[in-house]
Amino acid sequence: MPAPSNPESRALAKLAWEAAWERLGNALQPPPGYPAATPEQLVECFDVAQVRLDEVRAAYGVPQDR
Repeated sequence: MPAPSNPESRALAKLAWEAAWERLGNALQPPPGYPAATPEQLVECFDVAQVRLDEVRAAYGVPQDR
């Protein structure tokens, strides 16, 4: 298992995950006045969210295979 990173990099990873999560939420259920996401945009949002979640996992030293 990789060693946990420093507090700043963990905070940045968490912030990036939160932004990706919000973007995914808006794509899945657009706020009033926003257009519906295209299938391609949904795929991109899921992909970005997965990458950011993996970064948080790595920043906290949590192994991928559990």
